[in-house]
Amino acid sequence: MTDLADALDLSLEVGELVQLSGGHTARTAEHMNRMARALGAETGQPAISSINVMMTVTEGDQRLTAVRQARHFGINFSMLSALRGLVTDTETHGLTPDQIRSRLTLIRNAGPVYPTWLVMLALGGSSAAFAALFGATAAGVALTFLGGWAGAWVRHLLVARRKKPFATVTSAAFVASLIVAGGAALLDLGSAADPALAASTLFLVPGVPMLNGTADLLNAHYLNGVVRLAMSMVIITSAAIGLAAGVTLVEVLS
Repeated sequence: MTDLADALDLSLEVGELVQLSGGHTARTAEHMNRMARALGAETGQPAISSINVMMTVTEGDQRLTAVRQARHFGINFSMLSALRGLVTDTETHGLTPDQIRSRLTLIRNAGPVYPTWLVMLALGGSSAAFAALFGATAAGVALTFLGGWAGAWVRHLLVARRKKPFATVTSAAFVASLIVAGGAALLDLGSAADPALAASTLFLVPGVPMLNGTADLLNAHYLNGVVRLAMSMVIITSAAIGLAAGVTLVEVLS
């Protein structure tokens, strides 16, 4: 029989990683509960907040409770898939605590699936594709690609330095819009640059937080849902501020 402390510790680590990787509240709680039961706990009672994961496990008359901080809501679907596989393997094959810890270490330390430069090119390309769908000219599409690519790099570098979302998103939107608006002014594109400007910051749209916030509300996790949606609004507002600042600066200098 697995020690109850191991069941608690490993359940918390799984919940922490799910939370950090962008899983919604119901998914985090489910993974924690499944891991605790797979490791021998009679009952598991997870409690998820916007900054912490907490768990109470019981076995007979023994009861243990612990909490871990899990503040940042990132997005890592590869990690979510790996964690789901780990929980399933623990239930199916009866993995030992040492085996689970080894796999959790590998999951936590796994590098990105794709190289950073390729992701940045893809973000620039997706922005350019939206510009084309919006009816931008060839010059506008090219400017959008450059703006999206540069803005994505700015956000990536600032996130790596653990800057706050307001700073990272505002800076990325400012750089992207500055390149597009500045290039449009130099090429005298006029109103033809509007689709390019509209598409240049679409890579900043917080799709996953908005979906998770909605999922939390629908699953009666109201506080966490409001927090996720509020964070989405901060990101959207920051992008709007950066976009406005970049366009205004070009207009002033022109």
